[in-house]
Amino acid sequence: MTREHPPPPEESVTYSGGPHSNPPDLRLLHYNDVYHVDSSSAEPCGGLSRFITLCKHYRSDEQFKGQPELLAFFSGDAFNPSLESSVTKG
Repeated sequence: MTREHPPPPEESVTYSGGPHSNPPDLRLLHYNDVYHVDSSSAEPCGGLSRFITLCKHYRSDEQFKGQPELLAFFSGDAFNPSLESSVTKG
């Protein structure tokens, strides 16, 4: 795919307590440790915009009809990992 239209992320099931043929009981989308939320010349669409687009896809795409509402979690840490890692570069 082109830079303007990257491939969609691959879906994965981290844990399942039942058969995959049934809809899940709970759907979670977790987001944290993202430090480049703003757009740049290399990637003109910011990370936050990508996350919102992904949330909208998982909430309203036809393949998810009949499944529980998506719960999206943002755990923070979107600006910098820590002052110490800024100084030590890691």
